[in-house]
Amino acid sequence: MANTQRLALPIAWLPVFFGLSVISLESTATMSGANTGRWLLELCHALWGQTDGPSFETAHFLLRKLGHFCGYGMLSLLFYRAWFVSVSGFWKGSLRGLRLEAVGLAVSSTFVIACLDEWHQSFLTGRVSSIYDVLIDTAGAVLFSSILQVVVARRRREIRFRAVG
Repeated sequence: MANTQRLALPIAWLPVFFGLSVISLESTATMSGANTGRWLLELCHALWGQTDGPSFETAHFLLRKLGHFCGYGMLSLLFYRAWFVSVSGFWKGSLRGLRLEAVGLAVSSTFVIACLDEWHQSFLTGRVSSIYDVLIDTAGAVLFSSILQVVVARRRREIRFRAVG
């Protein structure tokens, strides 16, 4: 049993490191708006022929922001799982309190990574650093974490209902 417990912590953090690797790859000049716009425009032309410039630029902008929102939302879920496993080893409070603690740590960790990512991009040619991206990233973390808590609460109610019924 001790071996299982010792392995739980690194296994819980492994997906976080994978998520951070994806973000660091996306935080390069290769993934700048100019480059992704070129790739997306070529794809749109291949699929639908000529694409209207302003409509394409709007779609490209929204797609990039949606990528920020969802990517960092997913990262917060990875952080949640890792923090939940990490903190549960010494947690003395309720399960609900543990879940809320893990959410707080996950959203905070995601915010810190979003800040570091934007700071890093400020040094790269072709990349722009924006506090708005940090806010979008953090909003994704908050929403994804909130949805997870609603899903977990619903599942717990269903399990209790089945046990009683």
